Amino acid sequence: MDFVTTKESLLRELEVMQGIVEKKSTIPILSNIVIDAQKDRLELLATDLEVGIRTTCEAKVAKPGSVALSARRLFDIVRYLPDAEVRLRSEEGSWTQITCQKARFRIVGLSRDDFPAMPEFDFAKGIALERSLLLDMISKVLFAITTDETRYQINGTLMILHKRNLTMVATDGHRLAYVGSRLEKEASEEKIEVIIPRKAFQELSRMGEGEAEVLFGQKDNHVFFRVGRTIMSSTIVPGKFPDFEKVIPEGNDKLLKMDSVAFAEVVRRVALLSSERSRAVKVALQKGSVEISSNNPEVGEAVESVDVEYSGGPLEVGFNAKYILDFLQAMGPGAFILALKDEATQGLLRPVGQEGRDYRYVVMPMRI
Repeated sequence: MDFVTTKESLLRELEVMQGIVEKKSTIPILSNIVIDAQKDRLELLATDLEVGIRTTCEAKVAKPGSVALSARRLFDIVRYLPDAEVRLRSEEGSWTQITCQKARFRIVGLSRDDFPAMPEFDFAKGIALERSLLLDMISKVLFAITTDETRYQINGTLMILHKRNLTMVATDGHRLAYVGSRLEKEASEEKIEVIIPRKAFQELSRMGEGEAEVLFGQKDNHVFFRVGRTIMSSTIVPGKFPDFEKVIPEGNDKLLKMDSVAFAEVVRRVALLSSERSRAVKVALQKGSVEISSNNPEVGEAVESVDVEYSGGPLEVGFNAKYILDFLQAMGPGAFILALKDEATQGLLRPVGQEGRDYRYVVMPMRI
């Protein structure tokens, strides 16, 4: 293998790979990326056996071939090279020489034959989705995925694609984030319902800056996304996602309306003296105002009152401050509504004036 490419082109693709590669894998080859030089381009591959990425960049290939090199080591070398052409040339014994102007490196690699096969998909059958819409929806639910890896069915985001409707749902058992959007055109006559791992959506959010479209597909137990010249594949989380529709309350008639930024500032201040374990704050409502408070016998207490739009009866309910702040950050600036029923029923939060989007967030109350 012998090729020349630019530092800028190679570094751009290596950056895409870094989130996929296992830094401390028990399988050595998974800490490597494959570089396959062919004709006038390079194909780069990386996988952790759950999520895989395949991308390309232009190159002048003098001798076709392939090699597996340490992803981290190669990335570190390339990013500190001068902004000039970079040459990679294979030598005997799995060694590869990297040169750029007067800099020269020799690093050892592994055989490309040891790299696991990656699934493929015919994107002629792919479904086109607006990238900005897709990434916005991901940001609305990703934070709610459970961190408990033993709870397989909720260890990812439920994605439902049917006709002109795209829905995403995530939960950790204490809160649930739901977002639905109406697409401009029909995407799939057949209903697609899959649970996609957290890592897949995290990496998708970093891919294809400047691209307008994402192509999506499903085959067997994998989903596929193509953004520009980069393709990501991911296994589907096995199992059935819980019936989320039963969790979303419908009878909450006590409505608080307030600005998200102002409310977040109050909750953040009061939560400073909440228990580090529970992060509990009390929300005490009465006509025209809300009082947010926390009490930690080992530290102290905090309380702050705010004028709000609220016309229901007096009510006190406890919530995890982090769960409230996560929603407020995800929705961004603007007014929101907190719909409550009583101190034992889950609360429902949603932005005011959603256009073409249905974002709802359910959070379980806490005893205080």
